[in-house]
Amino acid sequence: MLELYSNIRRFRLSMKMSQDELAHRTGYSDRSSIAKIEKGEVDLPQSKISLFAAALQTTPGALMGEIPPATTPSLSDEELFLLDSYNHLNGQGKKKLLEYAEDLMSNPSNIDANSEENLA
Repeated sequence: MLELYSNIRRFRLSMKMSQDELAHRTGYSDRSSIAKIEKGEVDLPQSKISLFAAALQTTPGALMGEIPPATTPSLSDEELFLLDSYNHLNGQGKKKLLEYAEDLMSNPSNIDANSEENLA
C-alpha cells in the first residue's frame, strides 16, 4: 500500500500540481491532509483512490502500481471540470447532478451524439 502513497506524490509532482490543488480537486480542506496521505499516514478507501486517480489523470490501478503509467488514459479539461464541480457540491447538489445525468442518458431525445452544438 505504501506504493500507492508515493505514487500519488509522484503523479502530483509530474503534473506540477501543488498539494493545495490536489486537496481542492479531491474535496479535502487543505494541503495538510494531502501531506499525510503522501506520507502513508492515512489509509484511503477504494472510493478515495478512484477520486485521486481521476484528479491525477490516471487509473486506480496505476496509482497502486498495478498498471504501468504509460497505459493510463488522461481526462479532458471538460471531464476534469465536471469532476471538480461535482466535488464542490453538497450532498443534495451531487444527488441532483447524478439524477440529471441519468435522465440525459435514459432519454436519447435529450442527446444528439452526432451534434457538435451540444458540446458548445
